[in-house]
Amino acid sequence: MMKSQLIAGIIVIVIVGIGGYFFVSRQTNTPQGMHGADTNGKPAAQSHRSYNLEVTSNTSNITPKQAITFSYKIKNDKGEVLKNYEITHEKIMHFIAVRKDLSNFQHLHPEFNQSTGEFTVMVTFPGDGPYRLFPDFTPGEENPQKLPVTVYHDVEVGNSSKYYAQSVVPDTEQTKTYGDYKIAITFPKDAKKQQEITYSLNITKDGKLVTNLENYLGALGHSVILKEGSLDFIHTHALEATSGEHSMQQEITSTGPKISFTTSFPESGVYKIFTQFQQEGEIQTVDNIVRIQ
Repeated sequence: MMKSQLIAGIIVIVIVGIGGYFFVSRQTNTPQGMHGADTNGKPAAQSHRSYNLEVTSNTSNITPKQAITFSYKIKNDKGEVLKNYEITHEKIMHFIAVRKDLSNFQHLHPEFNQSTGEFTVMVTFPGDGPYRLFPDFTPGEENPQKLPVTVYHDVEVGNSSKYYAQSVVPDTEQTKTYGDYKIAITFPKDAKKQQEITYSLNITKDGKLVTNLENYLGALGHSVILKEGSLDFIHTHALEATSGEHSMQQEITSTGPKISFTTSFPESGVYKIFTQFQQEGEIQTVDNIVRIQ
């Protein structure tokens, strides 16, 4: 069984508003401690720990459209297998898989063997090419500030000669259609790096406003944001609707039709935002591509 090891990315966490927060994983190739900020945006103390990913399953010869079992353990900077995790948005581990051209996105939740510290998840890759896998978690006892951590691992799927990267081009339309859903996206024009911004989705289905959205993993919506090229990783959760909030045309309730998020982007560039929400027990994934000045 092949084993490989990958160094954790650095994390920044900021609390923003009611019900929403974000953190940024900057991809690096050297060990890093975790960094954070308190609720006033002031620097928080560094964690004394860094983390890395040890893959315990065979990731060679992965075939597109065939499910594989991906297994791994998380180790701290002492080489100890981490077995204690905080529950974050109803799970101890979130697992994001994306093709490196950002043309495919999956949000999964592995099974955990606490006696061995091993996580196992079934993954199906839809096409040939390079993929990046992001285990996303919050260490328990050795992490008193409860700072999140995101590590990553790259895999090659299928025949690389059949891989043609799709271009990541900022959207020019503010309304997008996904099956029966129509999503009106509000995103600030000329958004700049390192500035707090709020963006929102207004959701209709079959021509009617959706007002029965359900909490998914403890929030009305989740966005995973990835930067083109470097794949810098941001994860943010929906803000809670303020009681009595109105737009010009409708009242905003805690179950839709509007979902709002607040975040910031560390650098200029093109980012793809994958947002998930749930209605009538079904999880929907939508995306939009933005340029940050």
